[in-house]
Amino acid sequence: MLRSLAERLVALAPPRYQSTARQFVKFGITGAIGAIVDFTSYNILTRGLGWNTVFEPFGYKIIAANLVSVLLAISSNFLLNKYWTFQSKEGGVLKQWSGYFTHNAFTFILNQLITSFFTFRVPLIALLFGSQRDNAAKALAIGCILFVNFLGSKFIVFRRPANDSTL
Repeated sequence: MLRSLAERLVALAPPRYQSTARQFVKFGITGAIGAIVDFTSYNILTRGLGWNTVFEPFGYKIIAANLVSVLLAISSNFLLNKYWTFQSKEGGVLKQWSGYFTHNAFTFILNQLITSFFTFRVPLIALLFGSQRDNAAKALAIGCILFVNFLGSKFIVFRRPANDSTL
């Protein structure tokens, strides 16, 4: 059923963009799995283990558990994107991991800042979500950086040689 839905979505794109649309759908599924890894590990750390450490570099509150959960999600997403979404056989795993991590360092920092901003500085989020405001903030951060991650992964990290027609 999911595959059928995905193929119907891909079919809506013009034929020349269907391969990229298919990758974007796979990227979205990979991202959903990464979000599950992120939220599960974050909630185990904060709610299960009570790790609620917040530190303030440059006067900006950062949730320590979010650093760990996002890093775990980035790692799982790398593997899924390399072997499933982009089916990248070019370059070594270590080289691609370093490129992926370098690309994601920017979005990693952006995720921390957006999560922190919505958690600690937007009263409406606290009003709407109460004790779950941090989870709502994480979801907003993920939504904000989705397209940056896709474009960086497709055109920088898992870029195929120009003569590869399987895009």
